[in-house]
Amino acid sequence: MRALAALALALAVAACSSPPPATPVATGDLVLPTAVPNGRVEVVVKHGYAVGETVRATIRLVPTSGTLRGPLDPFIQASGFHGTATVRHLAVAPITVNAGSATVDVSWDMRDDAGKSVGADDYSLVFNVVDDAGRTSTVGATLQVR
Repeated sequence: MRALAALALALAVAACSSPPPATPVATGDLVLPTAVPNGRVEVVVKHGYAVGETVRATIRLVPTSGTLRGPLDPFIQASGFHGTATVRHLAVAPITVNAGSATVDVSWDMRDDAGKSVGADDYSLVFNVVDDAGRTSTVGATLQVR
């Protein structure tokens, strides 16, 4: 009888306590900077994308001297236990920046080069930028698709 009363009391106390705090959900965009020899490149992405949603990112070229040209040869890549594989080549008109900064928007319809829809995974947006000295830098940003 005493054990039953103790159990009832414990259940009553547990029912009256407040639930654990919810894990905060990240909001806003992520700005992923990459240093290049004459400045930096920033890729702005969302914290995550839903399967079937068009993935959109903004690439910002910020030269501190000379010029930067890009994105060149942009593609989406998947990585896994078997290595990396190119999923989709993107058609993006590159820009050239010689002072200040400029942006170009990139979008991916979540299809591979054959037109087949891809599923949830971590993908990478990969592209090159070239400065006026002819130096090529490869830039990448992770795209979380759930």
